[in-house]
Amino acid sequence: MFKSQNKRLSNRYLLLSLVVALVPLLAFSGLYDTYLNQLVIKISSEQLSTRVATVQNEFQANLRERLYQLDVLADELDNPKIYTLDGAQSLSTELQTLLRIQTDLQNVYGIAFFDQHKQYLWSFPEYAYSQNRYDQSLIYPVTQFEDAGIYGPETYSFNRPSSVLLLKQINTSSFAIEQAPYIGIILRFNSLAAIPKLLGSDGTYTPFLDVPGDRLFDIVGQPVDKNASINTRYELLPNWSLKLRQNKDLSSPPSAEMRYWLILLVLFTAAGLLLLHWYISKRLNRQLDKLIDRVESIAAGDLDSPVPLQPGTELKRLTLAIDRMRLQLHHVIQASVEMERQASLGQLAAGLAHDIRNPLTIIRMTIQTLIKRESNPQHNEMLVMVEEEIERVNRVIENLLNFARPTQPKLEKISLLELLEGIRALINASARKQKVGIALDCDPLFEITADLSHIRQILMNLILNAIQAMPPEGGQITLLGTKQNGQVILSVIDNGKGIPASLMPRVSEPFFTTKSAGTGLGLAICHVLAKSNNAQLSIESQENTGTKVQLHFQNDRIEEDKYE
Repeated sequence: MFKSQNKRLSNRYLLLSLVVALVPLLAFSGLYDTYLNQLVIKISSEQLSTRVATVQNEFQANLRERLYQLDVLADELDNPKIYTLDGAQSLSTELQTLLRIQTDLQNVYGIAFFDQHKQYLWSFPEYAYSQNRYDQSLIYPVTQFEDAGIYGPETYSFNRPSSVLLLKQINTSSFAIEQAPYIGIILRFNSLAAIPKLLGSDGTYTPFLDVPGDRLFDIVGQPVDKNASINTRYELLPNWSLKLRQNKDLSSPPSAEMRYWLILLVLFTAAGLLLLHWYISKRLNRQLDKLIDRVESIAAGDLDSPVPLQPGTELKRLTLAIDRMRLQLHHVIQASVEMERQASLGQLAAGLAHDIRNPLTIIRMTIQTLIKRESNPQHNEMLVMVEEEIERVNRVIENLLNFARPTQPKLEKISLLELLEGIRALINASARKQKVGIALDCDPLFEITADLSHIRQILMNLILNAIQAMPPEGGQITLLGTKQNGQVILSVIDNGKGIPASLMPRVSEPFFTTKSAGTGLGLAICHVLAKSNNAQLSIESQENTGTKVQLHFQNDRIEEDKYE
């Protein structure tokens, strides 16, 4: 069953449309995701480079500011006595105030004084620095920054915060170059370590400061395990570098969430297309199955039931085409059956004419002779009845011959008004007996080209049928001649009991009658004679209202009087 479903043309087209719709969508989503990911990476890299450059500049700018402080202090502190072990005693009140102002900065611990051999002498404030701390800073490589040296930071201790010594030789006229002492500014190490904190503000990266001695500190100056995973490194100074660790949980680009939504969109689109495919396929298959069943029923011989109209432009056109085929096939079969029936009736009529009419002629002549010789009135009446029945049999045979083998029409111009008046004169006596009035309405200029005897026979049959259809209280028959769309239309209209709708399709069939003494050939003969005279006979009837029979003549014309 599944294989047969897959072989359906509708299923194959719909599956193909599904593939055609999904493949570009998947390709677009993949290309878009790749492009967006690369774009985000590029933007992120550019942003990171800019922020790293900012940190590098800020780090060096901070150190240059401290160097400027040292230059200012060197100019003021040019007394050689200051650069001795008891140099603090040589400070004037103004110099103490200057040193206090310089050391009140948040990122400065104090000022240290050294001799020409870089031997530590003393510090301001006194507790700001010590020989021990200086010795610890000497353990690690000294970093040269412009005309100063950077010492430290010393070994980390929980008891005191780490510091960095920025040491510079005094270059003034008060000292010879070889005997010039050194002055240093003691910096808070955590102030330098905090400079890269901008890089970790969004949580994507965690910045660390790599210092001399292959040591790693976080942004608050706490030591960090050297084995920590580090993704990138940027140099700040020789032996000083900025290292960044990427946080995997927070480092996914902004496109990640969009990628998930895009995948969900593709999945929902695929599911929607599959549901749409299933619905359309099921609906289309159902409609096609109905058409196939109807075509098979037509092939089996059911030509009367119309094909149910299916929705949709293409299916509607297909339905109408199949229904037209059904009607044409019905007409062709009816015409073939009618031809075969006519041929059979012709053979039957010829046999009847030969085998029945000749004996009937002898019987009738014998009855006529007996009527003349019979003196008994009762016997004579019986013989007359036999003669009438023989005449009735002859009329039946004559009607059968007229239906099966109608005579070739002899066309002539016929005035409709004269024709109708003559027929009314013939039938008026019989109509009055049935309390039926006959009215006539026809333009005297109307003429048709037809066989006069055929048209008279048609009208006589129609009028007699109308009289017989009247109720006992009588009625009215109207003979009407009109012209419409180039056709002359001759109508016989009565207000009798009408024809039931269930019998309308069969009233023109040969041998079909509702009369106990009828032959069922009257209307059939009318149809045959009308057709032979290039006319069309139509019947309209409504039960308990009346019947209208019309003859439409195609080759009519109106003769008008012409005056010289």
